[in-house]
Amino acid sequence: MKRLGTDIVAVARIRMLVERYGDRFLNRVYAPSELSSCDRPDRWQCLAGRWAAKEAVIKLLPRNSAPPLRDIAILPDPEGAPTAVIRGVPWFNCALSISHERDYAIAVAMIVAGEYGSMYESGDS
Repeated sequence: MKRLGTDIVAVARIRMLVERYGDRFLNRVYAPSELSSCDRPDRWQCLAGRWAAKEAVIKLLPRNSAPPLRDIAILPDPEGAPTAVIRGVPWFNCALSISHERDYAIAVAMIVAGEYGSMYESGDS
């Protein structure tokens, strides 16, 4: 079984939410490790990409079992590719791609059951 999730977000939307709600928004949505990895010149695109990736990953999970956004961290693996880490456990059977252009960020997530995974390995936890 394969599953696919995708999401797109306007970079300006994330910037507006941060400017309006500040740390309250950031700490509700992003893990500390994500915030530190997005502390760079393209911060808004990075945060928007992480948001889109979290949403794409949620679309792969069984209904009614999706964790809060903050419990899904999008972090680089040892080679720099984005990896979903759910509640501290890397989700190894989730392939993830993030791309951004000036105004938008998009992410695609895919799983294939039977590969190495975490608590969501079979797709029906």
